[in-house]
Order: sequence, then C-alpha cells, then structure tokens
Amino acid sequence: MTRARAAVFAALLAAVLLQGPVARAQAPEGGASASLGRSLYTSYCARCHGVNMVSNGASFDLRSFPKDQRERFERSVTQGLRAMPAWGTTFQPDELASLWLFVSAAASPP
Repeated sequence: MTRARAAVFAALLAAVLLQGPVARAQAPEGGASASLGRSLYTSYCARCHGVNMVSNGASFDLRSFPKDQRERFERSVTQGLRAMPAWGTTFQPDELASLWLFVSAAASPP
C-alpha cells in the first residue's frame, strides 16, 4: 500500500471510529460544533494524539485535559508547546472552539 493510500485509509478509519457520543455533542457557540471539531481533530491532531484521543504515549493524552482550562488548550494549540507545532494561523476562531468542544467532551472532570 502506498503512503498516500495508507494516509487516506487512516483518515477514513479515524473518521468512522470517532463517530460516537462525543462527536454528537453540540454547543451554541457561533459556528462551533463538536462534529466540526471531530473532523478537524481527525485531519490535524489524530496523527500525534491518537484515534479517539488514545495516545501511544508519545504525546499528551487529551482525555486527561482539564475541562476548566479552555484558555490553556487554546494557547497550546495556537502557540504550540514543546514538540507540538503552533497551529495559530491554521484555525479560525470557530474551528478552535469546535476542537475544544470535541476534546472537552471526552476530557476528565476538572
């Protein structure tokens, strides 16, 4: 299997596996939605943070991200942190809010 086909297969598999109760949560925040967050997570984050946020230990386990630390999450995503690149110019505000909705829906309580 070529790398391109493997990447497409991995993205499709992640999209199928990520559809669940977490992905269905919605919020009334402008254009933000957990389903958009799931899609963005699959495209940009799953490679390092794992399918369904189950990390292989090489990156931060997002399921343990405190729900009361949205500002910290957004700062880490936009400015980067340690090995994580800065995604600040990649995401629009509603996309960043959508990522937060998706991640915080699966995160542990504060």
